[in-house]
Amino acid sequence: MPIVSDILLKASCTLHPKTHWTTIILLVMKRITLSILFALLACSTSPGGCSLHPAAGPALPSAATDRVHGLRADLDQIFSDRSFANARWGVEVFSLDRSETLYERDASRLFIPASNNKIITAAVALIRLGSDYRYETRLLTDGQVREGVLKGDLIIVGTGDPLDSPQFQSGELFYAFKAWAARLKERGITKIEGALLGDGAAFDEAKLGYGWEWNDLVHAYAAPVAALQFHDNMLSIEISPGLQKGDPASVKISPLAEYLTMDNRMLTEGERTPARVKISRGSSERTIVLAGSIPLKNKPILQTVSVQTPTHYFLSALKHALATEGIDTGSCETREIRGSGSLSLSTLWTHSSPPLSELLKLLLKTSHNLFAETLTRTLGLATRGNGTFAAGKEVVEETLEQMGIQKESYVYADGSGLSRLNLTSPRTLVRVLRFIHRHPEFADFYDVLAIAAVDGTLASRMKNTQAGNNVRAKTGSIANVSAISGYVRTADGEMLAFSILANNFLASRDKVEKAQDKALERLAGFSRK
Repeated sequence: MPIVSDILLKASCTLHPKTHWTTIILLVMKRITLSILFALLACSTSPGGCSLHPAAGPALPSAATDRVHGLRADLDQIFSDRSFANARWGVEVFSLDRSETLYERDASRLFIPASNNKIITAAVALIRLGSDYRYETRLLTDGQVREGVLKGDLIIVGTGDPLDSPQFQSGELFYAFKAWAARLKERGITKIEGALLGDGAAFDEAKLGYGWEWNDLVHAYAAPVAALQFHDNMLSIEISPGLQKGDPASVKISPLAEYLTMDNRMLTEGERTPARVKISRGSSERTIVLAGSIPLKNKPILQTVSVQTPTHYFLSALKHALATEGIDTGSCETREIRGSGSLSLSTLWTHSSPPLSELLKLLLKTSHNLFAETLTRTLGLATRGNGTFAAGKEVVEETLEQMGIQKESYVYADGSGLSRLNLTSPRTLVRVLRFIHRHPEFADFYDVLAIAAVDGTLASRMKNTQAGNNVRAKTGSIANVSAISGYVRTADGEMLAFSILANNFLASRDKVEKAQDKALERLAGFSRK
């Protein structure tokens, strides 16, 4: 468009010398108006349009962009520490409020997730079963009550209820069984003449996770799975020193002392000698060999061991509890059966568990392997009518596919993460966290995650920082593996989902966890303003 000086020059040259300047100005304004109209018409008919403003130069970085770059540089520095030179870090941080990736480091590569596998198990369970899902244990009989005697068998049909877990017994051993004894008495039963039969057919007989290491199996964290469970399918062993050096150590077993045979080879040593405890299986599945030493005047050492036959353990505990509560079970044999549908039975009552939203605290806050394995089989039982790990795995894979996660991109070897055959990526875990964040069950999922500096496996971490009472996450650890994934709010209140996985490190676990905590503290203090 011609500038004003050009128009004035042309107008003055075309008019008579005696023309008044007022006339010239009116003509100039007319020509300017026409020029603008022609320019606008050209813009409207041009395919690309046009601008009446000068072209903008390159955009200058905003303060918010600089802060994101600073955050990324700080996180890079944390994970590049020389102590982790031989380790592998996989990290993804995603803003749920802005739908953008704030940080990533090998986020799509596969890592051993350890107990972060429980995030997948718990999320799928909430989505497919719902927070109100409850386990049911049925108590049946094939006999009649006559003069206070049950003339027949008492049959217990289980579906995986974590019955009388220490997490739910309010500090009282045999809590549920004592309540059952009271209900039997209400029916006038003071003696059981038949057998105590445990029907665990709801689950298959494969009690261990795929790929579990043989030297883990004696410990309570590798307890076998069964449809009937008591006290987390474990026994506690309390070891105390003898009165003088060379004496055998003192050993107490609970909650069912007579269930185990103890081969005690623990000796008492001098006060400055470090304690050494080695636990192994003996000649039978109910024999434990205890070897090592404990110093004089040492505090008792608590160890836990798994039971190999959960249903038999359940029935033994039930028989003991009923007898303690005044119901004669002296003549009762205990026996596992596989299916009771063909028997002519009457239902005494059905015991219901707390809702899944409550049970998941056991899984995510305290990282309970047994319940994770139980839950995977429950998914198969509830949705496929088949209480096997294989059926539950199908449900997990189907649900992950609905999240856009293809089964070729991970390995779900067990429900708990105890197996080193599990493989997943930080991106997959964050995608699960993103999906459940948009799901109606999110509040229940968020509530059962451990809270930094408050409870669960994070109770002692990130204290006196902005991440304390802020980070909600699931931890995970096995040899040379440390993981933490969950949610954190920034200083602006922005909600982030994150996954930080470390594999193959030779540094101490404490150093790795401090690096994770430092990264989360940086995220908690991050501000775009």
